[in-house]
Amino acid sequence: MVAMVMVLVAVGVVLLAVYPSEVVGYDCKWYKDHNGNTIRRIDCYANPDAASLDGCQTECDNYYGCKGVVWIPNQYGWKNGVLCCFLKKKIGKLQNQANRVTCKK
Repeated sequence: MVAMVMVLVAVGVVLLAVYPSEVVGYDCKWYKDHNGNTIRRIDCYANPDAASLDGCQTECDNYYGCKGVVWIPNQYGWKNGVLCCFLKKKIGKLQNQANRVTCKK
């Protein structure tokens, strides 16, 4: 029994070495905004997947050079009535802002 457990552990270690997983997480701050460094503004009527925080982060994950997002959760607060997701090339100093979520990779 002990030998079988050791073999399973060894196989698991080998698999982790051969197929390392990469987990990209975000550190999010609610009621915070970051002005500047925007590399893409997303119209959430044209791209409704970006209207959720997860969707906005997925847009960032799929956009070269994106290091974070500013997301506007409330449809009535969307900038210009349509923009809800802003991809950022960097996240610097944050300002207090209602109806904003800033997330850094």
